Amino acid sequence: MAARQAGHKERSVSVNDTPDRALAELIEWVRIPSHAGNADAKAEAARYCGALLEAAGFTVKFDGPANAPAVIAVLNSEAPNRLLLYSHYDVVAPGDPAAWDHLPFSGKVVDGTLHGRGTSDHKATFIARLEAIRRLQSENAMPLGISFLVEGEEEQGSASLEGIITRNRDMLRAGGGLYSGGARTESGRPVIRAGCKGRIGLKLTVTLSLHDNHSKWAGLVQNAAWRLIAALATLYDGKRGQVLVEGYRDACDGPNAVDEAALGKLDFDADAFLDSSGYEGLRGDIVADPLRTLMFEPTFNLAWLRSGPGGETVLPGNASAMLDLRLVPGQNPAQVEQMIRTHLANAGFADVEIEASGGCEPDKCELGDPVVQSLHDAALRVHGECFLHPIGAGSGPRYLFRRHLGFNLVQDPGCSWAGSNDHAANENIRIAHFQQNISLMQEFLRVHASRAGLS
Repeated sequence: MAARQAGHKERSVSVNDTPDRALAELIEWVRIPSHAGNADAKAEAARYCGALLEAAGFTVKFDGPANAPAVIAVLNSEAPNRLLLYSHYDVVAPGDPAAWDHLPFSGKVVDGTLHGRGTSDHKATFIARLEAIRRLQSENAMPLGISFLVEGEEEQGSASLEGIITRNRDMLRAGGGLYSGGARTESGRPVIRAGCKGRIGLKLTVTLSLHDNHSKWAGLVQNAAWRLIAALATLYDGKRGQVLVEGYRDACDGPNAVDEAALGKLDFDADAFLDSSGYEGLRGDIVADPLRTLMFEPTFNLAWLRSGPGGETVLPGNASAMLDLRLVPGQNPAQVEQMIRTHLANAGFADVEIEASGGCEPDKCELGDPVVQSLHDAALRVHGECFLHPIGAGSGPRYLFRRHLGFNLVQDPGCSWAGSNDHAANENIRIAHFQQNISLMQEFLRVHASRAGLS
């Protein structure tokens, strides 16, 4: 790993066994601005993470790019039952500091809330898991093997993750595991998610001229923006909210009987969602339960449209749009991309350039999986209640673990809440949720060890 650059203060690792140890370590880690624009800080965040793991008795190695290395660690490698715990230390850039109530990397605690970029997404999750392991170690009650994979490129699409997994199969070998945690309902109830949607981004571009022109010529030549809008209109009916691409939904698996039973126990607080999101109402075409739609229906989101420099008298020579498609089990990003290419060509828009990005497959663990059951049992003991979602509406690289290691990852409730503001100004967690997650992880490890006959 590259030597530390001048101007960066080395963070020391606290191993004092105090009630505030984990919170102090989290604050110290949050103060490292490990976003993509600060390669030195990302490397520093990886070192800090590795040092914490080494101090807890893990064997640690680093793999991947020098400016964003993944931290790989294993404890009790000879144990007959091992869990893999995945997280990431990279964060999104904070944007304008003036939009924050407290400086983005201050790690400021105010009224029981810890503020700072990376608190919720996802540094608190890692620290909570590590603290749970350390507490069990202090009780001589840690019979499970544990592997950690903490990557540094999640916010940029995990470009190196597949290679890291395949090169480190032995250290990552496990019977199941947890993904980065973080789910509570708008009313504050903890959620376990057994899967996630897939995703693909498709940038559509129409180029009719190598440069923009004066709008006085609009009567003689085509407008790139209007042609792009016409192409988009063949893909999606905005009035009816209907995808027009042939076969788009044909491969969707839908919920099985166990999923249906889980859905029947869930409630969706529409008022709380609308209040937090700023919308006045749900889409009028939703006829099923909103949670069923959220989990088991693919989306066809138009993320942005761009053309011209912004002036009123411009005839744009090119126009672009970004489609952000969330896919459900049964769908495949590459197949969806080909459907859209074929559709546009058949509709007379073969000239529309398509650039794909961010492709990841859906991933779903059966609700009867031992990790799901252990986590659910532990959550009921710690929280008294817990919602079990067959699949989450977000996306991530979970499918890579199934593909190369043979098991699915499950998302625990984590430390976040509905107002955590991930990827926005004023990201935060409630310290009470952080402490609850430590307790949940302790109980989960106990329950899972017992289920494996190791307690």
